[in-house]
Amino acid sequence: MRKSAMEINRDTRDLFLRMVGDFALDRKSVYPDCSGELEGLLYLAHIHSLEPVVYYMLREQRKQLMEQKPELFQHMQRAYHSAVYMSVTQEASRTEIEETFEKASIKLVFFKGAQLRELYPVPELRTMGDMDCLIRREDRPKAHQLMLQLGYECQVDAGPVWMYNRNGIVIEMHTRVAAKDIGNGVDYESFFSDAMEHVVKKDGELCLGKEYHLCYLIYHIAKHLCSTGAGVRMIGDIAATLRFYGDTMDWEGLKCLLEASHLHETALAIYGLCHKWFGVEPPEQYSGSELVLKDLEAYIVGGGVFGFETHDLGDVYRRNAFRGKAGNSGDRYRLKMMKDYFFPPGAYLVKYFPLAEKRRWLLPVAWMCRCWAGLFRRKDHSVATIRSMTRGDAELSYREVLMLKEIGL
Repeated sequence: MRKSAMEINRDTRDLFLRMVGDFALDRKSVYPDCSGELEGLLYLAHIHSLEPVVYYMLREQRKQLMEQKPELFQHMQRAYHSAVYMSVTQEASRTEIEETFEKASIKLVFFKGAQLRELYPVPELRTMGDMDCLIRREDRPKAHQLMLQLGYECQVDAGPVWMYNRNGIVIEMHTRVAAKDIGNGVDYESFFSDAMEHVVKKDGELCLGKEYHLCYLIYHIAKHLCSTGAGVRMIGDIAATLRFYGDTMDWEGLKCLLEASHLHETALAIYGLCHKWFGVEPPEQYSGSELVLKDLEAYIVGGGVFGFETHDLGDVYRRNAFRGKAGNSGDRYRLKMMKDYFFPPGAYLVKYFPLAEKRRWLLPVAWMCRCWAGLFRRKDHSVATIRSMTRGDAELSYREVLMLKEIGL
């Protein structure tokens, strides 16, 4: 286990969460002198990709921080300017792609961060490593050619998500928005297969309807919680959505979506964090265990954006073995863990050999392709994962399985 942000003192963590909440909810606030806590604040902001936000919220203290902590302050300042530059560049690229696709009569919808940024008081500070958009599957060949004509290099061209890059601007172009399974037995690929039917026009741009998009965001957080982890920024997105659409959201319609997708309990826990951290009045009260909420807070705050500060794939395989009712001691869970690693399901293998998706008899070829990739192309990653699986904290993984089960996962 690497260093956890939970080792930073509680007051500094609370101050960081307060700043994130004040930004998400567009609240004016006065903070105590942060010079003594700046290193801890900067560490938390860094692992959660929120450095520009912390810099912005401390704008009243810039002069004294520059005098007392010049190196740390300048680091935050560079991150802030870089974020603004990247955001402006991303927005210009988005506009270019939307106009090009509209002329070609291809329906294109940007979602997730690209849709959420407008909910914030300073949209440029809602950072994104990439921009996600959705097209119809039948439009993929034509869309691909248009992206190449715009100067993008296609870096991933298999499966439902193709990735394009042009001078650091990364576009993930989806034909499906959700994975088939996140570990709770629900087929989310099918549930969210009708995403194009929930597209609306807002301020001249296509986007997902607010209830559908919020349900999808809860799913997206759930997916990452079931993997290596989800960050504070994702919870901030929920808080910003609750604030922005508080009076116009169809809460009953949203609840129906959450219940149909088996995500209602998860949503209640996330609402609970929004209330605890940011003071947001949720549409429904979390009534579960406070201990579970405390464990969830540690899992999210400690792990960073996607949990990589404290977790890796070895932890995921270990938790999945415990989910299989193998227990948390002895050799049963270890055998289950190794079986899952060396003989994954066909749905996973087809990523290594897409032809096997419709020709299941080719799955052995896909398995061999994965073995080749693991032994040669990603040898270090494979060794690190196996080492983590065999040396990781089994008790912690088991407690995390119980926590996730308590919130519907």
